[in-house]
Amino acid sequence: MAELLSFRSLYAEDERHTILAGLTLHVDRGETVALVGESGCGKTMSIGALLDILPDDVSVTGGSVLFDGEDVLAYSWREREARLYGRIGFVPQNTSDSLYPLMPVSKVMTDAYIHSHPGIGRKAAIDRAAMLLSSLGIENARRVLSLYPFQLSGGMKQRINIASALMGDIDLLVADEPTSALDIHIRRQIEALYASLSGRGGLSMLIVSHDLGFVRSIADRVYVMYAGRIIEEGLCSEIFSSPVHPYTQSLVELGTVAARDRNHDLPELGRSFSVPDRKSLACAFLPRCSCCNASCSSAVGYARLSDTHYVRCVR
Repeated sequence: MAELLSFRSLYAEDERHTILAGLTLHVDRGETVALVGESGCGKTMSIGALLDILPDDVSVTGGSVLFDGEDVLAYSWREREARLYGRIGFVPQNTSDSLYPLMPVSKVMTDAYIHSHPGIGRKAAIDRAAMLLSSLGIENARRVLSLYPFQLSGGMKQRINIASALMGDIDLLVADEPTSALDIHIRRQIEALYASLSGRGGLSMLIVSHDLGFVRSIADRVYVMYAGRIIEEGLCSEIFSSPVHPYTQSLVELGTVAARDRNHDLPELGRSFSVPDRKSLACAFLPRCSCCNASCSSAVGYARLSDTHYVRCVR
């Protein structure tokens, strides 16, 4: 497969910490890739680097982010907006905050689309919005377009955000924690919706999530992130059936426990989370690992277990 998106040795820092420490991953055309890890590991910051929505105190200090072969970090904000809108759709984590409360759904979905497509009129944009809402299982789509966010359920807001992200003829859909803050019934509906989108028309997806049940049901490949670094990657089946890194093993075990009650988030791992020094080559998980040895404090490279399975662990 041809690569559509790739992060290459990406570094990002704030005044005190290294947020991303050499992040490297890729998404092929038509592929669904999941980026998993506990809160604070840098998942959302990765999206921020791609879409230029990093916090003011965080800056990219090295590496590249290639989309369709071009480094988007070289673009100005206006260039990134002009070149990427309509090719990358983004579904934010907090669906309620992303919908402007004083604006009906029709304007939420069509204003940016019309702005970036000067030849498209309001009626054609609304027709497209209605078509997308219907395709995502929303009945009476035109009536829904007239509603305001306070009149919508959490599941409806999630579908509207997905439809808004699909308004352009996008190549990549990026979703940040798409199943968070949803009850179990709505969560299963959203899981089925993303599964139906996977690979549709060659669409690629990058899913950021700590919901391992959702990831297991939708992803082709999985990257496990810890303290700004990828510590294991592989096919979804490899990660869940044969996890190798102690951190991945813990995530899968805890995720199995959490799956028994999908209303609860993934439990936290024991011991304190610490951000490693950017210059350190030691395993970032060392302070929390129960099976470390002296070798873990030296350079830890990426080991190839198969053509698709890699791990950063001396074991």
